[in-house]
Amino acid sequence: MMNGFVILLILAGMFLFFYWYSYRTVALEDKKREAIWKRKHEREEAFNKRMKERAELRRQKFEKFMNRSREIQQELMRLQNSKRIQPN
Repeated sequence: MMNGFVILLILAGMFLFFYWYSYRTVALEDKKREAIWKRKHEREEAFNKRMKERAELRRQKFEKFMNRSREIQQELMRLQNSKRIQPN
Protein backbone atom coordinates (compact mmCIF):
# COMPACT_ATOMS: atom_id res chain seq x y z
CA MET A 1 0.00 0.00 0.00
CA MET A 2 2.75 2.42 0.95
CA ASN A 3 4.75 1.58 -2.18
CA GLY A 4 1.74 2.34 -4.39
CA PHE A 5 1.27 5.67 -2.64
CA VAL A 6 4.93 6.57 -3.20
CA ILE A 7 4.67 5.62 -6.89
CA LEU A 8 1.53 7.76 -7.25
CA LEU A 9 3.29 10.69 -5.57
CA ILE A 10 6.27 10.30 -7.91
CA LEU A 11 3.98 10.16 -10.95
CA ALA A 12 2.01 13.19 -9.74
CA GLY A 13 5.28 15.06 -9.13
CA MET A 14 6.52 14.20 -12.60
CA PHE A 15 3.22 15.27 -14.13
CA LEU A 16 3.34 18.60 -12.28
CA PHE A 17 6.98 19.13 -13.27
CA PHE A 18 6.28 18.49 -16.98
CA TYR A 19 3.18 20.67 -16.87
CA TRP A 20 5.13 23.50 -15.21
CA TYR A 21 8.00 23.14 -17.71
CA SER A 22 5.73 23.26 -20.75
CA TYR A 23 3.66 26.14 -19.35
CA ARG A 24 6.81 28.09 -18.49
CA THR A 25 8.02 28.01 -22.09
CA VAL A 26 4.63 29.23 -23.32
CA ALA A 27 4.56 31.97 -20.68
CA LEU A 28 8.08 33.09 -21.59
CA GLU A 29 7.16 33.18 -25.27
CA ASP A 30 4.09 35.29 -24.46
CA LYS A 31 6.23 37.71 -22.44
CA LYS A 32 8.70 38.03 -25.31
CA ARG A 33 5.90 38.62 -27.80
CA GLU A 34 4.34 41.25 -25.54
CA ALA A 35 7.69 43.01 -25.05
CA ILE A 36 8.27 43.05 -28.82
CA TRP A 37 4.77 44.45 -29.40
CA LYS A 38 5.31 47.11 -26.73
CA ARG A 39 8.64 48.23 -28.26
CA LYS A 40 7.08 48.35 -31.71
CA HIS A 41 4.14 50.36 -30.39
CA GLU A 42 6.48 52.82 -28.62
CA ARG A 43 8.51 53.26 -31.83
CA GLU A 44 5.34 53.90 -33.81
CA GLU A 45 4.15 56.47 -31.26
CA ALA A 46 7.53 58.24 -31.34
CA PHE A 47 7.45 58.26 -35.15
CA ASN A 48 3.91 59.67 -35.20
CA LYS A 49 4.92 62.33 -32.68
CA ARG A 50 7.89 63.38 -34.84
CA MET A 51 5.65 63.51 -37.91
CA LYS A 52 3.13 65.73 -36.08
CA GLU A 53 5.91 68.04 -34.90
CA ARG A 54 7.31 68.31 -38.43
CA ALA A 55 3.86 68.97 -39.86
CA GLU A 56 3.33 71.72 -37.28
CA LEU A 57 6.68 73.29 -38.19
CA ARG A 58 5.76 73.19 -41.88
CA ARG A 59 2.40 74.78 -41.11
CA GLN A 60 4.06 77.55 -39.09
CA LYS A 61 6.61 78.24 -41.83
CA PHE A 62 3.86 78.33 -44.45
CA GLU A 63 1.82 80.70 -42.29
CA LYS A 64 4.83 83.03 -41.88
CA PHE A 65 5.47 82.87 -45.62
CA MET A 66 1.84 83.73 -46.42
CA ASN A 67 1.82 86.61 -43.91
CA ARG A 68 5.00 88.00 -45.42
CA SER A 69 3.56 87.60 -48.91
CA ARG A 70 0.43 89.54 -47.87
CA GLU A 71 2.58 92.28 -46.33
CA ILE A 72 4.59 92.61 -49.54
CA GLN A 73 1.44 92.74 -51.64
CA GLN A 74 -0.04 95.41 -49.37
CA GLU A 75 3.17 97.42 -49.56
CA LEU A 76 3.18 97.19 -53.36
CA MET A 77 -0.45 98.30 -53.49
CA ARG A 78 0.35 101.21 -51.17
CA LEU A 79 3.27 102.23 -53.40
CA GLN A 80 1.12 102.02 -56.52
CA ASN A 81 -1.59 104.11 -54.88
CA SER A 82 0.94 106.69 -53.72
CA LYS A 83 2.35 106.94 -57.27
CA ARG A 84 -1.15 107.48 -58.65
CA ILE A 85 -1.88 110.22 -56.18
CA GLN A 86 1.35 112.16 -56.77
CA PRO A 87 1.07 114.65 -59.63
CA ASN A 88 3.80 114.33 -62.27
